[in-house]
Amino acid sequence: MNRTLIEDTIADILTRSDSRIEVVLENLFPGKRLVGGKYNLDDNRITLYLGVLEEQCIQLFGTLDDFEEYVRIVLAHELGHANDPELEYLSERLVKIRGNLSRIRVTLRLEENAWRYADDLVRTENPALFDTIMGQSLSGYYEALPEYAELIATIA
Repeated sequence: MNRTLIEDTIADILTRSDSRIEVVLENLFPGKRLVGGKYNLDDNRITLYLGVLEEQCIQLFGTLDDFEEYVRIVLAHELGHANDPELEYLSERLVKIRGNLSRIRVTLRLEENAWRYADDLVRTENPALFDTIMGQSLSGYYEALPEYAELIATIA
């Protein structure tokens, strides 16, 4: 991984999105999940976990050939969270919701909102790569919700 290319990619996306948000680069997410990027509402900061992003890229594509583009897409998605007008409301709902399916539905809405923003920002540059990453990101939510069972069955 060329850190300068990654920093240039980040600067390009921030400029194109007209965003002044701070982006922090770290190696690994401090949890057990394979999280490549995270927007923190409390400090209005995005953290990209480059080691995890590399692992995700290899798992999904078998290579790091498209790694800079992978980072670009994940950053655009995290900017989608940062610019989501429903983020505070949906985050508050998540704290109050008890049912698992209801929590998944709210989380899916947060994710779809962020992906819509990313779609507008970067999808046209590499639609196939974008769609693959987005599809992988959302698939677990769709598989967990009964209202998507028929859709999942037609894809499988």
